[in-house]
Amino acid sequence: MKTLFTALVITILVSCSTKNSRTIDSILDSSLLVYQISGYDGPKIDINKDSLVQFLTALHYNIPLSDIESALKWAPGTTERNIGALIENKLLTKKGDYYQPNLGILTLERGNLLKEKGQKVANEIADSINNWLPEIKRIHNEMNISKHHDFRELSFFYLSNVLLDNFQIQQVEEGFLSTKRPLRNGSRYYLAIVEDAPSNTTEPFGIYGNMGLFWNDSIGISVYGNKRIQSNVGWDNYEDKTIYVFDEKDMQVISRKMPNAFFPCLLDILNRNKPSFEAIYRELNFDKEVSFEEFFIFWYHFIYTEATDILMAKNSIQKPKDEMFYYQVAKNF
Repeated sequence: MKTLFTALVITILVSCSTKNSRTIDSILDSSLLVYQISGYDGPKIDINKDSLVQFLTALHYNIPLSDIESALKWAPGTTERNIGALIENKLLTKKGDYYQPNLGILTLERGNLLKEKGQKVANEIADSINNWLPEIKRIHNEMNISKHHDFRELSFFYLSNVLLDNFQIQQVEEGFLSTKRPLRNGSRYYLAIVEDAPSNTTEPFGIYGNMGLFWNDSIGISVYGNKRIQSNVGWDNYEDKTIYVFDEKDMQVISRKMPNAFFPCLLDILNRNKPSFEAIYRELNFDKEVSFEEFFIFWYHFIYTEATDILMAKNSIQKPKDEMFYYQVAKNF
């Protein structure tokens, strides 16, 4: 493990090199995606439009406003209008003569550092989940779905999506971060710009995520994985996939009993590591852009992804076909 001094030197060198090496043209050529955590409450502005993502990323690199305006072919009135809209929605602030993005900008450099710096806590989480496997398997055996599918077949869904991600993240927000999502122009949400590597065969940084594909009054169909990408043709066509069905009783278990059982252990790990989390928040200069809570909730996605991959490497998780897990849930549980 690197000493703090070494980590700081590396961070400073990377920070300096990234500030000086990126041009507006390289940013325009980059793949930049917007990630949002909002529930039903989302932004009142779409930064995917009007090159606002590229504008905010260029400001992150301290590229002069005049250079950005020229590259985007914005008239002065367009620049003024876009800046006003971003400030109104609390995604941009003015500090003296400079504009500072007010959301996380997860560049390739920053993202790779977050992956590296999250490995220690990811290993702790993976080890704890392995210790909890007998109890998680016992809970699985109480469920109706266990009559048709064994634990191994569902292990990716249980140990990643249920214990750490979609069915757990609200408790992480409430129990660990203990604060509401930032209020921006009447809406509470987390928002980040994430840079994707050109040759990536997964979602950025391999992060696992959940997405709903179909909903009606009685059921919902979702997919969990990290290949919800254009090159993975047909990933969103659930009709030709194996779909695992969780009835009303099972939904009670995966939404409450199973994540609740592991949460005290997860919370203990996060609390013990909080001083380190806060130090990295400052080291990587996220404190200039967003609150610690907004920084951490996106870094947490890196952490649970790494924990999931560790569990796969240890054969505790069976990798699903095409690394995607399709499931149906009862809505009125």
